[in-house]
Amino acid sequence: MVGSLRAAGAGSPQLVVLSGPRRVGKSLLAHHALAADHGCRPIYFEATQAGEAAQLSRFQQTLLDALGADVVPPGPSPQTWEQALRLLAFLAVEHPLAMVIDEATYLMTSTPGFASMVQAVWDAMAVQARPPRLALVLTGSALGLVEDALSHRGALYQRPTLHLGLRPFTPAQAWRFTSRPDPVALLEAYAACGGYPLHLDAWDFGRSTGENLLALAGTPGGVLVEDGSHLLAGLPEAHQRVLIAVGSGRTRPSEIANEAGGRIERPLDALRRAALIQLSTPLGAPRQARPFYRVDDAYLRFWFRVLANHLQRVEAGQGAGVLRHTEQAWQEQLGWSFEQAARDHAVWLVDSGVLPDGTLTGEWWATSGPPVQVDVLAMRDHRTVAVGEARWQGRPLGSRAVDELAAKVRLVPDPVAQPLLLLWGRGGVQPEVQVGSVRGFGATDVLDR
Repeated sequence: MVGSLRAAGAGSPQLVVLSGPRRVGKSLLAHHALAADHGCRPIYFEATQAGEAAQLSRFQQTLLDALGADVVPPGPSPQTWEQALRLLAFLAVEHPLAMVIDEATYLMTSTPGFASMVQAVWDAMAVQARPPRLALVLTGSALGLVEDALSHRGALYQRPTLHLGLRPFTPAQAWRFTSRPDPVALLEAYAACGGYPLHLDAWDFGRSTGENLLALAGTPGGVLVEDGSHLLAGLPEAHQRVLIAVGSGRTRPSEIANEAGGRIERPLDALRRAALIQLSTPLGAPRQARPFYRVDDAYLRFWFRVLANHLQRVEAGQGAGVLRHTEQAWQEQLGWSFEQAARDHAVWLVDSGVLPDGTLTGEWWATSGPPVQVDVLAMRDHRTVAVGEARWQGRPLGSRAVDELAAKVRLVPDPVAQPLLLLWGRGGVQPEVQVGSVRGFGATDVLDR
C-alpha cells in the first residue's frame, strides 16, 4: 500500500480500497501507510453517521487543518461530495496528497450515489494534462455497499489501482502479532478473540485464560461481548439475517432461508467470500455430497456459541455464571479452533515440502455408511496421501491415537499404499510413536512458521 502512495507522489494517481469486517485493522493499516515516507502530505478523515452537510463541513475543516488557509481556497464548504473530491484533486496538482477517507461506507449510506461521484472525479482526472499527485484511500466494512461499488455493474468497477480485502489473522500470524507468548495460551486466546488485532491486544497474556474470559467476555461492556453485535451491525440487513441463521445452527440452504426469510443466495456468497461463513464439503467427496454452511470466523463462532444467547445476563452482571454454564461450549470451541489451526498448518506442510507439491488439504467425512470424521485429509492426483487428526489434549498423544487414526485409512478415498499419519496434539505427540509414516506436531509447531 505504501508503494501506491509513493506512485501517487511520483505523478500516478492512485485509488486504493481497503475492505473487510470491523475490527480487522483497516484503520490501523491506513494510519501506518500515512505515517510512512511516501512523498505525499497525509490527510486522514474519519466518516461518521452524521448527515451529508455535516460531513462536508468536517471534510473542509480537515483540509484546512492539514494544509492551511494558504493552500485551501477560502469560501464556503463544498455542497456535494463531487465538489469536495474535485477540490481535493485540484489541490493535489500542486501538492502531492495522500487522503484517507475511513469508513467511506457511511458516506455511501448518507449520500446515495457517492461511489458514482468518486467515479466521475476519477475518470476526469485520467484526461487531465497535469494529473493530480493524489492517493485516495477508501476504507469500508459493509459488505453489500463495497461489493456493489466494485462489482461489474458498480460505479467503481475496475477503477481502484489497488484493492486490499483484509482478513483476520491466522493463528500463526496472531502469535507473531502478540510477540510469541506461550503457544497454548495463544491458541486459547485465538479461540475466543479470533484473528482481530483489537481483541488480541486486549488479551493479557500475563493472566490466565479464565481471568481474560471473565474480563473480556463475562463483564458488561467487555470487547468480546460487544463486538459480535458491532460486527453484525456493519452488515446489510439481509446479510445479518443470514449470518444469524447460520450462527444459530442452520446449516442447509433451505433451513437458512426459512430462518432468514427472503432470498439468501447473494448474502450467502458475500459472507462466504468474506470468510465469515464457510461452505463445507468433504475433500474428494462425490458430487452428490450435500454441503453445509457454518460460521468460519473464530471470534464470531465463539460469540454465537458461548455468548449470544446470554448477553442480557452478562450485562446484568452474571457473566461468571454464564461462563460456567457455557463451559462445554467453550471446550468444543477450543477443539474446533485447534482443528482449524491444524488444517491451516497442513497447508504449510505442502508449501514446505513435507507433503508433496500439488497436494490439496481439507477435512473429510463419510457421506454414506458408518459415520467417520477425519480432521485433515491430504489428496494428490485424486488419491489420499495423508490422514490427520487434531486433539485438544494436554497429554502427549501416543500409540492409541496412532492406531485409531490408522483404522480410518481404509475408509478414506483411494489411499496410497502407505499414507502419512499426521497427529496434532495440544501437548504434542510422544517421540516413540513418530516412526515410519507417523508425524507429530504440538502447539508450537502449529504457530512457529
